[in-house]
Amino acid sequence: MTNWTHIDFIGIGGIGMSSLAQWALSQGMTVSGYDLRSSAITKDLSDKGASIRLNDQLDAWGIPDAALVVYTPAIPSNHPQLAAAIKGNHQVIKRAEMLALIANQGTCLAVAGSHGKTTTSAMLAWILHQGGIPVQAFLGGIANNFQSNAVIADSDLMVVEADEFDRSFLHLKPTAAVVTSNDADHLDIYGNEQGMQAGFEAFASKVQGALFTGPEVLGLGGKGYGKPSDTYRAEHLRIANGRQVFDLILGNQQYQGVTAGIPGRHNVDNAVAAACLAQNVGMGIETIAQGISSFTGVKRRFDVHINQEDVVYLDDYAHHPTELRQLITSLRELHPGREIAMLFQPHLYSRTQDFMQDFIEVLSSIEHLALLPIYPARELPIEGVRSEVICKALDASLQTEATAAAWLASHDKAIMVTAGAGDIDRQVPRVIANLQSRLS
Repeated sequence: MTNWTHIDFIGIGGIGMSSLAQWALSQGMTVSGYDLRSSAITKDLSDKGASIRLNDQLDAWGIPDAALVVYTPAIPSNHPQLAAAIKGNHQVIKRAEMLALIANQGTCLAVAGSHGKTTTSAMLAWILHQGGIPVQAFLGGIANNFQSNAVIADSDLMVVEADEFDRSFLHLKPTAAVVTSNDADHLDIYGNEQGMQAGFEAFASKVQGALFTGPEVLGLGGKGYGKPSDTYRAEHLRIANGRQVFDLILGNQQYQGVTAGIPGRHNVDNAVAAACLAQNVGMGIETIAQGISSFTGVKRRFDVHINQEDVVYLDDYAHHPTELRQLITSLRELHPGREIAMLFQPHLYSRTQDFMQDFIEVLSSIEHLALLPIYPARELPIEGVRSEVICKALDASLQTEATAAAWLASHDKAIMVTAGAGDIDRQVPRVIANLQSRLS
């Protein structure tokens, strides 16, 4: 690693890639990269010294032969930038390989799981940081406490979000780890539920020390957390001032009256998961509780933009039936008796096909529902897999990018939500502007 002087990132604007780019800049390396379009992330990297290109003009690439090229598996294998790098005299590796080269040199605390890993890893990084333990972190979202998806410090202790997509987490050799959940997803990669289970089992086998597994995780061994019978759990849950309050039990340590910094019953389990790993590196339960209470969340995870007595609007990354169910449950708990208006953008044709009936079932409880067309990301269309299928089953409306914000804002008597993992976040400022216009 010390021989790297120039790293080029193909897909540098991605949330996982940009954290590595920030790390490389902090090490004094020359950083360049390609992405499809300009974004807040690419602008921030440019301000920090990275050279960003936003087109496919390979003749203007100008990367030295000795440069390391890192690419995201989210881009097609025949992408011209990747093809040119492979054809040229470059060392070319995946993002997961670079992350492992960094993380495996130190004490690696890995957070894996189908759902909850971004919030849990960000919370763990904050608990350690606010407790005075220097830590580096590579996160899958912008943590509000850090205003970044990367935490850079002079420390060998690293918090790593261990992504199961493309089997990326199998490059890691964690010192200790959490698996928050392992229900089916990414079946385009794993083939079926059994294949995904095998992937998580392979990850668990690489953990060198303690492994903590969530309340619905089966077949991985380790120490369970979250169930009433587990020695690591939350008890006496209640809601006060819109926040979950609970008693934290970590083996023979207890702390009463922890107030979660972020809403949602599922985030209590995430807090217990983060607490397990924080205790594992020697932190006391009182300091852990303080970190849980002062953690302010991750952008696009239950991200409340307007919270007035009569008008509530939030944005969330939920894109899997399980995540949507957790989101809806949290909204019902916090706003009993209120209707919900949701604008949902399905993510990936393959995921929509694999879980079509699950999406229909979980979205059937929404009083006012509209969908955007499926966000394809790296995929080509699949015949018969369209948002219209869900709309027809649930008598929901299909919106366009131009009409979606106005549709949602017109339901201002309900709790308004945008949800999805694609580019639906582009609707957020439009929804806010529509609401401000209607309410002024």
